[in-house]
Amino acid sequence: MSLRSRIAEFLYDFLDVGKAPRPADCIFVLAGRQDRKIHGIRMWRYGYAPQLILSIGRSEWDRFGELKLYSDGGLEALAEQMPEKKRHFFVRFDRQDAFCRHVTRNFWGTRSEARALAEYVKELSIRSLLVVSSPAHMRRTALSFRRAFRKSGINLTFVSVQEEISFQDRRKRSEVWAEFFRCFLSLPLP
Repeated sequence: MSLRSRIAEFLYDFLDVGKAPRPADCIFVLAGRQDRKIHGIRMWRYGYAPQLILSIGRSEWDRFGELKLYSDGGLEALAEQMPEKKRHFFVRFDRQDAFCRHVTRNFWGTRSEARALAEYVKELSIRSLLVVSSPAHMRRTALSFRRAFRKSGINLTFVSVQEEISFQDRRKRSEVWAEFFRCFLSLPLP
């Protein structure tokens, strides 16, 4: 393995602070890659939590049907009413119903998702939350969510999506480096 690959692997392991899932009141899946949503849905179906909240970004809503859930909670109708740049939604599921709400997201995407969720769960009876994201994204996710939820009393557990990875792939190494720098840059943010 090349030195570049070894460094990328080390950084990847540093960035992945995910733990094994455990029972919680709700599962939250960050916007982004579809494998995150599939992993969160699978955990929900296995009974790790009675509620599931999917964060759906502006370019993701039209792929929602691929997830084969019983409802979109009004996502399609709401998305069609909004300009593309403002499309960001939380779709919440319990065992019978689905609900969709628009959320504001700014330049600091993960941080703004964490803050929006911290506000949203005040309306719900949630005391524990599983937060699902990609392994390389998990350290920054944990940092953002711990800040947003620090006074909430909600117990957070961060769960990484399992993925096959080759550090020989230049694109994957670039992704890891980019995420490392994003994590580093987010340290001084409140």
